Amino acid sequence: MLPYAPILVWVIPLIAAVLMPLASLHPKVRDIFPVIIGFVVAVFAASMLPDVLHGPPYPNPYINWVSIPGLFNIQIGSLVDPLSVFMCNIVTWIGALILLYSLGYMAGDESLPRYWFFMLLFIGSMVGLVLADNFLSLYIFWEMVGLCSYALIGFWYKRPEARKAGMKAFIVTRVGDCFMLVGVILIYLNVGSFSFAALESALKTEWVKPVFSIIPILLLGGAIGKSAQLPLHTWLPDAMEGPTTVSALIHAATMVKAGVYLMARTHLIYMNFAPEAWLNALVWVGAATALVSATAGLAAVDLKRVWAYSTISQLGYMMSTLGLAVGVGVFVSQFHLMSHAVFKALLFLTAGLIIHELGGMRDMRNYGGLRKDMPITFYTCLFGVLALSGIAPFNGFWSKDLIFKTALETGHLWAFIVLYITAIITIAYSFRALFLTFFGEKSEYAKKFHIHEPKVMIIPLIILAALTVVTGFFEHEFAEFMGIHTNGVGGIDPVVLGLSVVAWVIGITPAYYIYIKRKPSPEIFGRGVWGSIQKMLFECYYIDKFYYLVFVDKLTAGIQKFRRTHPGILNFNLCGIIGGFLVLLLLILLLTV
Repeated sequence: MLPYAPILVWVIPLIAAVLMPLASLHPKVRDIFPVIIGFVVAVFAASMLPDVLHGPPYPNPYINWVSIPGLFNIQIGSLVDPLSVFMCNIVTWIGALILLYSLGYMAGDESLPRYWFFMLLFIGSMVGLVLADNFLSLYIFWEMVGLCSYALIGFWYKRPEARKAGMKAFIVTRVGDCFMLVGVILIYLNVGSFSFAALESALKTEWVKPVFSIIPILLLGGAIGKSAQLPLHTWLPDAMEGPTTVSALIHAATMVKAGVYLMARTHLIYMNFAPEAWLNALVWVGAATALVSATAGLAAVDLKRVWAYSTISQLGYMMSTLGLAVGVGVFVSQFHLMSHAVFKALLFLTAGLIIHELGGMRDMRNYGGLRKDMPITFYTCLFGVLALSGIAPFNGFWSKDLIFKTALETGHLWAFIVLYITAIITIAYSFRALFLTFFGEKSEYAKKFHIHEPKVMIIPLIILAALTVVTGFFEHEFAEFMGIHTNGVGGIDPVVLGLSVVAWVIGITPAYYIYIKRKPSPEIFGRGVWGSIQKMLFECYYIDKFYYLVFVDKLTAGIQKFRRTHPGILNFNLCGIIGGFLVLLLLILLLTV
């Protein structure tokens, strides 16, 4: 590897982010500097691959961060192993392509220095997260990732929707982070260290402690928030208010992948001690999320929102797979994570090009017939749709069929049924989006624009489209890289292949007849019972409205009533403070007696 690569790979983008105000003094330097940094960091990440391929022991540099003799000594360092290096390369290479694409997409924006600052900080924070060798530094980077997502989702803060979406993402993910923080504190209190290795060693000698069965559940709470799983999934569809490049980075390589990574890391630590309740929770939280969000994708009319629901659904696949089998679950979930990173980055960047050329329009009903004006965008988007739909030979076919095969071979029949139905729905909404966008007559709105395809935005699309074809064929090589014995899991299973072909037919056929042949017309589904169902799916089962009713409207009303007890009279308020202090003192005395 390159010298000090495990540290420089996350330090360089963080320092570059700090230097952005200086780089912004010259417009060309401002734009080229972050792109160069992105690819330099990706090269550093790639340089660690040979070390992992050679096998353990891996170089894991660390330093003493906080040390008080006789009390505690906290070390932080970079963990080099197959999982961390794999994730590091996903983040940096996808991130570099998105930074390159940004040269075209964000050209002329009045707040480019702020954009580049947070994009570099985002990439550096996520790389630091996946290379952390302990829960404390992981949690610090975890919160930095959350801060960057808040800032970038609300990047266009002059728009009320963007401001609300950024705040919503920040608040909802904080709920999960509270669970994670409790889990991290429990680890330190019971192990005496934040280190992954220390927890793994403690499990071998002190597994009987009930707290060690609770910790993975608490960490799952954090993962549910970050990876937008039920019931904390509502922030991600609204996060589409940010620039599409931000959406691509969040969905393909950073924010939402952090939760899946945390569960995979916990999986490796608990390899021989995985609590059954935690594994079952992974299976069914993931499966339920996959199905619910996929059905919502059927009714969405915002192109970015369709892909957002798709991301939530595919993350559900990854979560569920981690619970299917100890050991092999990590390999299968990360293989699908790699497939998803490629085709979801591709789908969002194609959506970004369309939105860029149509004046910011995201409603697919105002598209139509764009394949003639945007042929490269059409074909690259088609590759992404085929990969997402799990159609051979694209990478989604290999990874999704491997999930189905693993579910069947491990006896999780009901989970397989849920995930299989989800796959059919995924195919339907993916082709619906493709047909609405690129086929039929061009809308009157679209006719107003002179559409072209900027080269700087096309290059990343072509690279990602090629990767959707190539990466799926490296299943066995990826298993060897991850260093996990697959027990024969892998390859093409005739039964699973046959079921996949049936899913392709069931999914594509109605989308083709409704949106191409228009037999029946899609307008029919907006009336009567179908209209009610469509409305429910459009609102994603009214979950978000329920949250607003309970946690926003009711809570606000309660706070307003509570404020009436604070009239602003000093004597009244001071008496309340003294009374509260006396009650607290009394409780402490009672508890210490």
